Amino acid sequence: MNKVNIDYSLFENITILIVEDDQSELEELCELFNVYFKKCHSAVNGKDGLEKFLKYHPDIILTDYGMPLMDGLDMAEKIREIDSEATIVLHTVFTDINTFLKAIKYKISGYVVKPTNVRDLLNILAKESSHILKNRDLKKKNLLMQSILNEFPEPMMVTDLNHNVLFANKKIKNNGFWTKDKPIKCHKALHGFDNFCNNQSHKCDNIEAINVGHSIMRLHEIISKNGNKLYLDIKTIPLKDENNNIYALLKTIQDKTNEKKRELTLQHTINHDVLTGIPNRVLLNDRLNQAILRSNRDKTCFAVMFLDFDGFKKINDKYGHKIGDIVLIQATCRMQKSIRKIDTLARIGGDEFIIILEGISNKNEIKNLTKEILKKLRSNYIINKKIKIKMTSSIGIDIYDPNKMKKSKEELLQNADNSMYEIKKTGKDGFKFNLNALINE
Repeated sequence: MNKVNIDYSLFENITILIVEDDQSELEELCELFNVYFKKCHSAVNGKDGLEKFLKYHPDIILTDYGMPLMDGLDMAEKIREIDSEATIVLHTVFTDINTFLKAIKYKISGYVVKPTNVRDLLNILAKESSHILKNRDLKKKNLLMQSILNEFPEPMMVTDLNHNVLFANKKIKNNGFWTKDKPIKCHKALHGFDNFCNNQSHKCDNIEAINVGHSIMRLHEIISKNGNKLYLDIKTIPLKDENNNIYALLKTIQDKTNEKKRELTLQHTINHDVLTGIPNRVLLNDRLNQAILRSNRDKTCFAVMFLDFDGFKKINDKYGHKIGDIVLIQATCRMQKSIRKIDTLARIGGDEFIIILEGISNKNEIKNLTKEILKKLRSNYIINKKIKIKMTSSIGIDIYDPNKMKKSKEELLQNADNSMYEIKKTGKDGFKFNLNALINE
């Protein structure tokens, strides 16, 4: 049988602790190991060995089993409680099954049977030393990677293909969701999710990047731990080996919250009335287009109501525009309370408002709601102790029924407007349907 060549240079940076109660064997091993190892420590029993381990933290513990005060495996149990990764090699005359089972229980790295074959012993120690040096080198590389990531001003992380975070810089660890779980999943670290990102609002970037084989970027809306809404631009970059196989993913995160909030504020300003905060003419056009599309698709009807206050100009002339604005705000609140969430209330200018009532089935449904709105708007507007204003309204109504007559949004608005003016001519404070507002009573 060919002899295995032992690379003695592996021992040069390894420290070892020998735990042996046979004094002559202990001296022989110490004399041998002092030649090859960086440092050799010795102990005469398990209790002494545990104390030396705590003091010197050797890379390898070579221990006998049967010893006074504390045997080798009891010592191994104590060491495992302190260091789960410690390298422990059992050196014993015991070869029974119970000893093997106990050695497995305490994760003994190697097992050498006495009487000692020095070459076999050194071979096992060389293998363990090789593992230790590789792990040591890996830890150095990991520390280097961690140091590099920590220098980046933006949050970054590296994950494996199972979504486990391998590396993360300090920035990402300060986001509120980071825990000391090992390993922590990327969906937990970024979003606080216990489950994978696999729904419509949070698609899994990792899976998509793996499938397409190149970088992707997506804006994520995230609710932080303290309840604030954040917008994060997350770029996911597949890392590939020399064979072009993806082995990990790099994620870089940019906080776009302030930019997104400015964008949303601008969008709200463009689409909403400054005074009342409800949709303006721009958003109304979009809501009407959507209502027509839904109506055609679902074969349901909707109504368009054109509302104008009676004699509102007199209020502005008598009390001033500031008081007039207060009346408009109060009137808006009353109308909002009368309609449903699916309906739309919009101000298109001055004291003119449009209401879109969706999913209606008959005229009586519209009549009842219209009467309720007129009643609420008819109540006094209390500005202060001295000013109480009485005001009425006129409402014109047209109906879109895809089963009988399709109309454009311009036709709907014009028809409702014409009907509203007919009410004003005949006494005000009421409502009127357009003549071609076809729907069941």
